Amino acid sequence: MDISIFAEGSGTTRNETEVPFRDYYQGNFRPISSLADQLEKYGTVDIHIISDNYGLVRGDEMVESYLSSNRNDKLDDSSILNELYKGASSDVVVILLSTPTFNSLIMDNWSRIGEEAKSESLWTLGAARSSLESISFDMIRRKGCNVITYERVGVARISNKVREELLEAVKEASTS
Repeated sequence: MDISIFAEGSGTTRNETEVPFRDYYQGNFRPISSLADQLEKYGTVDIHIISDNYGLVRGDEMVESYLSSNRNDKLDDSSILNELYKGASSDVVVILLSTPTFNSLIMDNWSRIGEEAKSESLWTLGAARSSLESISFDMIRRKGCNVITYERVGVARISNKVREELLEAVKEASTS
């Protein structure tokens, strides 16, 4: 099972850089990393991290390797969107973004993202209620996709209830 997670980095980071980005980010990112750990028993998890400091990085990419490569990736919507379009064809897609990022990336490009959605895939989207209400899930539901939403409140990227619902749905999908 292919699982793609899209989230933003955190302002809180570890001091050491000889770790992958998924472990480098702390604070509000820890629930994302923990969710990825739980999902790994069901398939291959790709974490895509949108970072003000590093651009778009992968969760398994080593921070030290990134820094020593002298890459200076700026946040580039086109590269993020390309990864979103690719990720949309995964069996499980998890998108947990702040309101401004969700609005600029997801809302403005939802029809294309929906076109790329794999039939009968599982989608979990976390964003402000107003953002979630502004897109229609009909297109992906017609493809047989299961959609779980989390109306983000405060800094919590995903609630325990939604996490458990997602894990249960992935577990069920993995056995069918």
